[in-house]
Amino acid sequence: MVSRSADDQATGPEERTQIVTVEGELDLATADGLYRRGRAAIGRHARLLLLDLTGVSFCDSCGLNAFVRIANEADAVGCRYGLVAPQPIVAKVLRITGLDQRLPIFLTIDEALLRFVAPTGGTAGLGT
Repeated sequence: MVSRSADDQATGPEERTQIVTVEGELDLATADGLYRRGRAAIGRHARLLLLDLTGVSFCDSCGLNAFVRIANEADAVGCRYGLVAPQPIVAKVLRITGLDQRLPIFLTIDEALLRFVAPTGGTAGLGT
């Protein structure tokens, strides 16, 4: 079950980085809720959207579909995105399906921020 109590966080200049915390299982019953949360974060004019998967214990094809749909929405508006800290079982599914080549994956939020956010506090390479 995806936690509804996990708060989405906004960080950085003008709150342009959105971090969506995901917990539990991503499956038919929960994946659409994740997609809606991701889409809402993008709708808040995020320049960077990170899905924190630290607490995800299972992900089926519906969860993978939610990741791809969020990535497509982000691409459409020029928002960068990444998956953070997928557990080994989730990382394996991403690797087997080849989605690890489509979706940027980071070990930590700090690693993702270093990759995407310039030292000046701006967002690097985001077509501002």
